Amino acid sequence: MAGRRARAGALAALVAGALVVSACGGPAADLFEVIRSGTIPGADVTLIPSGDGTVRCGGGHRYELPDKLLLTAENFDFSYQAKRHAALPSGPNPVYTYVVRTPDGTFSYSDDSPHLGPQLRALAAWTFTVARTFCA
Repeated sequence: MAGRRARAGALAALVAGALVVSACGGPAADLFEVIRSGTIPGADVTLIPSGDGTVRCGGGHRYELPDKLLLTAENFDFSYQAKRHAALPSGPNPVYTYVVRTPDGTFSYSDDSPHLGPQLRALAAWTFTVARTFCA
């Protein structure tokens, strides 16, 4: 009877351990990718923020984002532009052009595209801040 209890206890521990491992899951998913290019030195950068609180510059080293920048990245909602694969035309004098890839699709715009909404202006500001802080 003691052997049976020991085996049952070992089996319970094994099942519990398997549940803990399966609950951990894999690495956090990327939130989006923004590729900025432009006509001035240092304009070209690729940023990939992740749900684990980090950002990669050009697919390289991961940097931990401050809470404010992470929350901003997590709260962007690009589904409207991405699902339509929007390609907003540039204005007459673009400095930066952005290509944004999301799980919903890819879209693009320039810093002087007409009718930019607050979301795309906020992404441009976020990209500028993160690139200057982590990728310089």
